[in-house]
Amino acid sequence: MHTPIITVDSVSKSFGALEVLKDLSFDVAPGEKLALIGPSGSGKTTILRILMTLETIKSGMIRIDGEPLWHMPKNGELIAADEAHLHKMRAKIGMVFQLFNLFPHKTVLENVALALILTKGLSKPQANVKAMEMLEMVGMSDKAAQKPAQLSGGQKQRVAIARALALKPKIMLFDEVTSALDPELVEEVLNVMRKLGAETDMTMLLVTHEISFARDFADRVLFFDSGKIVESGPPDLIFSDPKEERTQAFLRKVIAAGHRV
Repeated sequence: MHTPIITVDSVSKSFGALEVLKDLSFDVAPGEKLALIGPSGSGKTTILRILMTLETIKSGMIRIDGEPLWHMPKNGELIAADEAHLHKMRAKIGMVFQLFNLFPHKTVLENVALALILTKGLSKPQANVKAMEMLEMVGMSDKAAQKPAQLSGGQKQRVAIARALALKPKIMLFDEVTSALDPELVEEVLNVMRKLGAETDMTMLLVTHEISFARDFADRVLFFDSGKIVESGPPDLIFSDPKEERTQAFLRKVIAAGHRV
């Protein structure tokens, strides 16, 4: 058995009086593709933001590649992580957001290269070479000189994926990356993710409402509701024969909304 690349152990998180994660525990194996599904507000995106160190935790322990994420050792004890530790841990993880987060005044190439210059210390020529390789991988090298305003939503999302890939993370987090796109643009982004899944050994966590894609792509599905994992298992089992009534009810709503399962 491999040591898990992600361990979430008894993690709780609140926003004010609202408890959004309740004593949550799960592991992710190296190279695993994990789909997180469930109703809005169930805690799925919060988990990704915690892994990316964009949100703190109230209690519990998270380990990335065997190292504590929100804690660090000092004098034989674990204490709250400082910014230097968080920065080091962040280098293992890339995240693609729902709304692209590209710099509008920079070209496609500059958007991808900037991350390499700032975080990896590459020179501009070195960064441009690496950035073009990543744009090639997502089918966007022909748009390198364009600004984000000249791109479709699907193209912007592919650039955002290239930017995250450029930093060579061990773990990639995808937060509803198709939900802001017109329906005809969704498939081009999903195809890039399929390619990444086939051609790399990255661990991938995917929050999505694209149930049919999750079924084809994921090794395992976690169904979240009210800050807890209600059901976990292989996609065929979760989508064809869910055991929990709450999962069944969610999937009925998804099908009624016109999504394929």
